[in-house]
Amino acid sequence: MNNYGFSRTFCSDSVYVSIPQRWGLRLWVLVLAISILFCQVAGFRRRIAGRTQVPLTPVIRNTTEANYTYTAGETAILYCNVENLGTKTVTWRRANPSLILTVGLFTYFGDARFQTHNVLHKDQWNLHIRNVSLQDQGRYECQVSTKGRDIRRSYQLHVREHTSTIHISGSTYVEKNQRLVLSCNASSDSYPPDDLDWFLNGIKVESNERAGVTITKRMTYRSKTIWSELVIEHAQMQNAGTYICRTSDQLITNIKVNVLNGKDNVKRGTILFDKSQQIAADEKNKKKNTSSRLFVSCWSVTFGIIVYVLS
Repeated sequence: MNNYGFSRTFCSDSVYVSIPQRWGLRLWVLVLAISILFCQVAGFRRRIAGRTQVPLTPVIRNTTEANYTYTAGETAILYCNVENLGTKTVTWRRANPSLILTVGLFTYFGDARFQTHNVLHKDQWNLHIRNVSLQDQGRYECQVSTKGRDIRRSYQLHVREHTSTIHISGSTYVEKNQRLVLSCNASSDSYPPDDLDWFLNGIKVESNERAGVTITKRMTYRSKTIWSELVIEHAQMQNAGTYICRTSDQLITNIKVNVLNGKDNVKRGTILFDKSQQIAADEKNKKKNTSSRLFVSCWSVTFGIIVYVLS
């Protein structure tokens, strides 16, 4: 039997069983694997059949704020945390007046400023309102419609008015051919203005190296302020006038600058000083004359009394 590739395996004291030498072991391993797999599948089916299916109900968690305050012009965000949403849809609506804004990620209301953003890893469906205005403040609702009832949560949006301030500083008098420096800064309670412009007598002033005119700007978002400095290296008579500093949101301030001509000996404050000095001198002379008149009058009265007594 060895010529056919068979071997003998001992089974009992008097019985021998011949099996294929090459594929016998593999066959037994295959049968064992199939049996184990069958047992696992059958057990899994029994566990699934005995388990009761409980549908999950969407829940809006109170893990986010319900009151929000923004400044006009900002992007307002209302946060809505929804769990177990499944195949349901989140709807954002305005409570008063009743108005559907978004359904899922679709903007239902005809205003592109209103959009819903889905943050998957946080289960959030947040309403974004770009360039929020005072008319947008009020009560909003995040809502999930189910077969039995509507699940919703209310939010209150407050919008405060945007306020800005602007200030200009510098010399109002400058000698001809001297350096003129003007500074302007504008700040806001929410974000700094985008830009600052300079005007002289209604004409926009630009940087000009040949004319010695330089405009520098800087901005800080931390203090929400923008600065601008106007420098004229050699001021001329045509540089005199009213300088206006204007922000990109039309906030305006101004300063009047006088350029003094040194040839005419007209210096800063000279005229005012001469006038005040002349007034002081006139007052002094007036008091002196008054004192002299009183002195003469007193002597005249005294001399008259003496003559009267002696006579």
